Amino acid sequence: MEKNETYIAQCEGYTEDGAGVVKIGGFVIFVPGLIEHETAEIGITKLNKNYGYGRVVRIIEPSEHRTEPVCKIARPCGGCQLQHMDDAEQRHFKEEKVRMCFRSNAGMEPEILPILKAEPFEHYRNKVQIPVQLNKGKVEMGFYQNHTNRIVETDTCYVQSQLSNEISAFLKKQFEIYSCASVIRHVLIKHAHRTGQVMVTLIVRNYPFKGCDKLKDALLKKYPQIKSFSAIINRREDNVILDGRDVLIAGNPWIEETLLGCTFRISARSFYQINPYATEILYTKAIEAAGLTGKETLIDLYCGTGTMGIIAASKAKKVYGIEIVPDAVRDAKINAENNHVENIEFLCMDAGKGAQAILRSRIKADAVIVDPPRKGCSRDTIDAIVKISPQRLVYVSCDPATLARDVKILSEQGYKLQSVQPVDMFPHTTHIETIVLLQKLNS
Repeated sequence: MEKNETYIAQCEGYTEDGAGVVKIGGFVIFVPGLIEHETAEIGITKLNKNYGYGRVVRIIEPSEHRTEPVCKIARPCGGCQLQHMDDAEQRHFKEEKVRMCFRSNAGMEPEILPILKAEPFEHYRNKVQIPVQLNKGKVEMGFYQNHTNRIVETDTCYVQSQLSNEISAFLKKQFEIYSCASVIRHVLIKHAHRTGQVMVTLIVRNYPFKGCDKLKDALLKKYPQIKSFSAIINRREDNVILDGRDVLIAGNPWIEETLLGCTFRISARSFYQINPYATEILYTKAIEAAGLTGKETLIDLYCGTGTMGIIAASKAKKVYGIEIVPDAVRDAKINAENNHVENIEFLCMDAGKGAQAILRSRIKADAVIVDPPRKGCSRDTIDAIVKISPQRLVYVSCDPATLARDVKILSEQGYKLQSVQPVDMFPHTTHIETIVLLQKLNS
């Protein structure tokens, strides 16, 4: 087998990143854009010792689940890796991904409940970060191609809201008019779908900059939905975007969104779930799994701006939210006050130390909801949860691999896995949210 040679092969399955898996003479080749059971001519692009990579030269026997991507830059952008699959195949891929993660990372074969989805499947995102660069005098805005610093330009992203796309295209023209693109590093847009409020934050090298006042006037006149316009002065040379001094240009330093009967304040740096429609399903199912009757004490680890804990508070006796980001904790306290929730307290510390603080306070927790970042829970956090000893532990995860790893550890520490519920928060991408319920075994 040689690089650039072509072979006929059938796809046998998928990698976690959605690439098709084929075997040529027993040698494994990973091929993006290929669907299970399809036969195709494969061109070899790279060979390693035990596996290689390929590209689709032509589809010989297409799958009934193949569909034409709606986005013209789907392949070079790489952000929506599954646009060539119909909804049924995306469901199959994601359920199988969760199953394989538990099999390989935990040695477990749990039942995977059918994935839950919420329409719309396009234009669902409420947040976008768009890189900006000046290339030979031309303003470029779009998304970074996978594993590169090259921007794939686009005016329309089919998973961003229509309004975010319009604002992004308008800003690009303004950067050209006022010759200020060299100062702009990123544009952050948050669009609250339910209230219609919009936040625009420019990540800049300097502020003020040439034409900034005229740009502001033009933007706010064109889009009165923008209730927050600010800048973050970031002179770092790495990939950290939201770091530096905040400058409020117009409006408030936050916008508001509604979710499951509550109103939440969102700032530029605070975390808020990306898909507002699927979030309603995710939070409803997670709170249901906690089994609250109004008598329980609930611990909400990695609580962010307090969304899940505040929503759950009406079903609990007491809620403690723990979050390390000060801006998020500030917003969480305001969110609780604005929603007239008095039975919740917030601790500004990391999850492990927060759980240990609960232990030192001798608070008896009946249930814990944990929603960590992609890397999962630290061992200190897991150990503290085990010592807190809740009867029900609800783990919400954006990465089934680290979820399975942590579930294995918890199952060795006296907890039994009861259910695994995937939720498709990110249609057309390989990402997935999963809710698991673990029940404490009797000693």
